[in-house]
Amino acid sequence: MSSRILQGATAGSSSNAASAAFTERRQSIISQAYTQSEYSESEFGEQDNTWDDWEDEEGMSAPDPKCLFCAQIFPSAREVFTHCTSSHGFDFLRTRRQFDLDFYQSIRLINYLRKQALEVQGFDQTQAWGLKDGQEPFLGNDEYLRPVMEDDSLLFEFEDLEIEDDAGDSADQGTRPEHEAVFMMPNGEVKKMQRSSWEEIETTTELERKLLKQLLHAEERLFSTEVQLQNTEMQFQEYRTRVKESFFDTLEDATARSMVSQTPSQVAAEEKESRDPTAVSVPHDEGNYYFNSYAHSDIHQQMLNDRVRTEGYRDFIYENKDIFKGKTVLDVGCGTGILSMFAAKAGATKVLSVDNSDIIEKARKNILENGFQDVITLYRGKIEEIKLPCKVDIIISEWMGYFLLYEAMLDSVLVARDRFLAPGGILAPSQTRILFTASSDESFLNDSIDYWNDVYGFKMSTMKENVLREAVVDFISPETIVTNTVTIKDLPHQTIAISGLDFVSDFELEMQRDDNISTFVGYFDTWFTRDGKDVPLDVGISKEELKEHEMNGFTTGPVYTRSEETHWKQTMFVLEKPLELKKGDKVKGTFYCHKNGNNPRALDLKIMYEIVRLDKTNADTVNDKADLTFYLR
Repeated sequence: MSSRILQGATAGSSSNAASAAFTERRQSIISQAYTQSEYSESEFGEQDNTWDDWEDEEGMSAPDPKCLFCAQIFPSAREVFTHCTSSHGFDFLRTRRQFDLDFYQSIRLINYLRKQALEVQGFDQTQAWGLKDGQEPFLGNDEYLRPVMEDDSLLFEFEDLEIEDDAGDSADQGTRPEHEAVFMMPNGEVKKMQRSSWEEIETTTELERKLLKQLLHAEERLFSTEVQLQNTEMQFQEYRTRVKESFFDTLEDATARSMVSQTPSQVAAEEKESRDPTAVSVPHDEGNYYFNSYAHSDIHQQMLNDRVRTEGYRDFIYENKDIFKGKTVLDVGCGTGILSMFAAKAGATKVLSVDNSDIIEKARKNILENGFQDVITLYRGKIEEIKLPCKVDIIISEWMGYFLLYEAMLDSVLVARDRFLAPGGILAPSQTRILFTASSDESFLNDSIDYWNDVYGFKMSTMKENVLREAVVDFISPETIVTNTVTIKDLPHQTIAISGLDFVSDFELEMQRDDNISTFVGYFDTWFTRDGKDVPLDVGISKEELKEHEMNGFTTGPVYTRSEETHWKQTMFVLEKPLELKKGDKVKGTFYCHKNGNNPRALDLKIMYEIVRLDKTNADTVNDKADLTFYLR
C-alpha cells in the first residue's frame, strides 16, 4: 500500500495550511509509532497500550534528513536521495518503481540501509548499491519496520517526493480530464471530480488561455490532494494498527496468559488435540520471543563451550570432507556461523546459512573476519517462509533442546528437509533417540519438597503444590541409575514426519539392584551417518560402536567426568514418594509426550506406570500404580 500526499496544491492558502498541518501531524504519528522500540512500564498502561489516543503535537519538527549510507545531512529528502544516487550509486525512488516496492517494503529498505550503515564497517564508502531482484528477505522482515534513527523524516517524505514527481509530469504534459477525474479510494470507493464550470469560459487572448489552463490544473490537483489526504489517513491508521499488533499486542497477550490459569475446558481441548494423530503444526512464535532469546552472545558461548556438542559436529564434518567437498550445504539456525564455517573449511562450494535472530548480524561479521564471505551466504528469516536460490545436498543444524524436543526446532529442520533437500541428500545429525531410565537420587525430591518444610523457621506447605509437575533439568550421577535404559522414541531424521514428534510409547524398566526409585530420567543420543540411513536399535553410542560402524555421535546421558557433560544435562521426573523395590522388580508403563496447546515450543508430558514385583507379598497397593503429569516450559 502507498500513503501518498500531493504537495504544492496551489489553490489558496487554506489548502496549503491544511496540508502543512496534516504533514506535521503525520510526522508526530510516525515519530511515536517508530520510536517506542523498547518495552517500558508505561507500555502496559491503559493509554500507551491502546494507541488510540494520539493527539497533535505542535511545535515539533523532524531533524534534517541524513544520508542512508554516510553521515552527511541535507536540508531536504530530495537532496538526500540525489546524494545517494550520485555518491553511492543508489537511486531510491527509481528502485521503488523498478521493483514495485509497496509502502512497508520501502520503510524496511530505509531502515535496513540505516542499520547496515551503523554495523557494517566501510559501508559509508559504498559507491554502488542496489537490490538484486526485489525478493531480498529483509523486505519482508517486520523487524525493519522499527526505525533505526529517531524522527527519521525519510520514512514519510519519500512518498511525497514521488507524488510531486508524478504531479509534475502530469502538469508538464498538459493533461487534464476531458469530462471528469476518477480516483479510487483505499476502501474501494470511487470518487469523481466533475468538470469545472471554469471550462465554459471563452478565452480571447493567449494570456487568458494560459491562466485558465493553470487554474484548471490547480483545481484538479487540489481535488487530488483531498483524495490523497483521506487515503493517507486510512493507510496510517492501518499502519499504526499493524505496528501495534506486531510489537505490543503479543507482549500484552503473553503477559495475560502467564497470569490466567487454564479452564477445565481448555485442558480438555488440549488433551483432545494431543490424541489427534492428524494434527500437524509448525510452531508459532508470538512476538519472536524464541528467536530473541538467541540474539545474545552469552547463550552461544555456553553452547560453544559444550565441547561434546561442538566437537561432535566438527569431527563429523572434518572426518568426512569427501562428502562435503563441492556440495551445497544449508545451515538451519546458524547462530554464530560456526557450523557454516566448519562446512566451508571442509570444502563445501556453497553454504546457505539461515537464522531469524539478531545473532545473524554478528555471524555475518564472523564470516567476513574469517574470509568465508565468498562461500557462505546468510539469510535472515524463518525457514518455513524464506526463499532460497537452490536445492541443497546436506542440511546441518544444531536444533536439539532439553529432552531433545523442547523448543520444537526439529519441526523447522524437517520443513527445511521437505522444501530444500535434494534427492539423495543427507541431514547432519541423521538420527536421535530419546532414552528413559530411573535413579535413586533423592536430592531433587529434597530440593523440591522438603525445602518448604522449614524456610527460616517457617512452614510453607502450600508452596509444594504442583512443584513436582515441572520436569527438572540437571546432572545426575551415573552410579545412582538403578534400572536398565530403554528407548522411548527413535527419530530417523531422513523420514520422520512432524506429526511423529508427538508420541506415546510403552516402556519396561527392570531393577538392577535392591534400591529405591526417586526419579525417572530422560536424555537423548545423537548419530551422524555418511548416508543418512537408519541406525539400528541394537547399535549404541559408545566410541567403540561408533568406530565399528563408521559413524560419529554423542550422548547427553549421565557420565562420570565433567568433560563428557553437555549443556543439555538430563531431564528428571521427580516422584513425590520414592518406590522401594527389589532386584528384578519391574516398572511397566506408558510415556506420553506432546506439544503444549498454547505454546508449541513447550512440552506436556505424562507417565503412567504400575509396579510388577517378584515378591507379591511385598506389594504396596497404594504406591504401585500412578498417573503423573509433567511439563517443560
